Amino acid sequence: MLGCAREMPPPGARPDEIPPSIVRIRPAPESTVADFDGALEIRFDEPVRIPNGLAREMFVSPMETYEAETGFADLRLRPEDGWRDSVAYCFTIPTDGINDLLRNGMEEPVDFCFSTGGDIPDTRVEGEVIDALTAQPLEGARVIFWAGPDSIPYGAISDSTGRFVTRGLPPGEYQAFGFVDRNRNLIPDRVLESYDSASVAATPEAPVELRLVVVAPDTTPPLLARALVVGSETVQLEFDDFLLNPQPEEPGIAIRDSATNETLEIVASLIGSADEVTFPLDSAALADSIAAADSVATADSAAVADSAAVEAPSPDSAGAAASDSVAEEDPVLPSRFITVRLGAALDSGTYRVSVTGVVNLRQLTGGGDTSFVAEPEPPSGDSAAAADSVAAADSTVAEGDSVIAEQDSVPPAPDSLDIPAIPPDTAGAPPDTVGAPPDTVGVPPDTVGAPPDTVRAPPDTARRRA
Repeated sequence: MLGCAREMPPPGARPDEIPPSIVRIRPAPESTVADFDGALEIRFDEPVRIPNGLAREMFVSPMETYEAETGFADLRLRPEDGWRDSVAYCFTIPTDGINDLLRNGMEEPVDFCFSTGGDIPDTRVEGEVIDALTAQPLEGARVIFWAGPDSIPYGAISDSTGRFVTRGLPPGEYQAFGFVDRNRNLIPDRVLESYDSASVAATPEAPVELRLVVVAPDTTPPLLARALVVGSETVQLEFDDFLLNPQPEEPGIAIRDSATNETLEIVASLIGSADEVTFPLDSAALADSIAAADSVATADSAAVADSAAVEAPSPDSAGAAASDSVAEEDPVLPSRFITVRLGAALDSGTYRVSVTGVVNLRQLTGGGDTSFVAEPEPPSGDSAAAADSVAAADSTVAEGDSVIAEQDSVPPAPDSLDIPAIPPDTAGAPPDTVGAPPDTVGVPPDTVGAPPDTVRAPPDTARRRA
């Protein structure tokens, strides 16, 4: 038994952790195959799972509809209408679409192009697709390039960071459309889908950078919906569309008193709701308060320095603290509101506001007019609480005074507390009542025992009895 026993590792191999990789592409990348009529074949080094609809999710340029066939370890693609002559086709195999049998995904996308005739143009257009309302990158947005009504539509798809790259565009002028393909027909629908467009020139000299900010479709100008008093000197205007921020030009805003037709003074107006904007006057007041706080802090630190030696921070540490305190600026977003700061507080009454020259995200100009009512502000909770506390304090003082007055009206009774001049016989019990008089403390001598004449008989009486 000892001769047969041997230590060995358990049978089998470690689980497969290696992602699939492409071992062959036909036609070969960067090649030219004239009159090509077969299928594009992509072979992997192991069996793979290829999801349905991968051809639609791939970055394929020109942007056409492709038929996909999957095998044990390969993928075949063919345009539904066949390959075009003398066109450069570019593909990107995504990283999150193809996995092996143990769900190991491809680590990096694979890009390649081939041509059905002529050289592959050395052009490159790249950029990003952004949502106009959130200023966040859009993943899966399509970008399409048209040179004319009958031209071949080249395109791209944005990745998780909103970036896209298009290669092989024939040099020339194009109209670029970035859009969210909701109906999945590869064509921007300006009535239903968010989109943005721009003109771009593809050239082999240098890559072109493009930024597309997609906006929901809109064919009507912005209209003023209502006005709301949000402070004694602040009015918030609400529109039915999102407005550009900032506006190309300062909108025309007028507020009039309906009773007197007097135009109110407007100090400033900013795009955004009242809780989002900061007016210059507010920032000046804030600067004054900060300066006052700094002066107080400086005085306090001087006092500390006089009382004890304090080591000053180094310039590097001060700079680091300043840099840490500076937060990243939030992106400037469009808004449906304009907040107006007036030069004086509003009186109670009805006011008429009119706006002209406001521009929405679709570059349409509009405005409108409406009315609002200003009412006197009720006392704030803080002031009411302060008044109550003051009244309570006054009543407490009054009550205290009355108590003091009442105590003053009660005459003191020194005799009951200290009686220095009281006669001795009334200060305490008289001596004869404190204890029994000497003749009552004990039995009088004549009563303690029998009198001598009763204790024994007189001598004569005793002899007579005898």
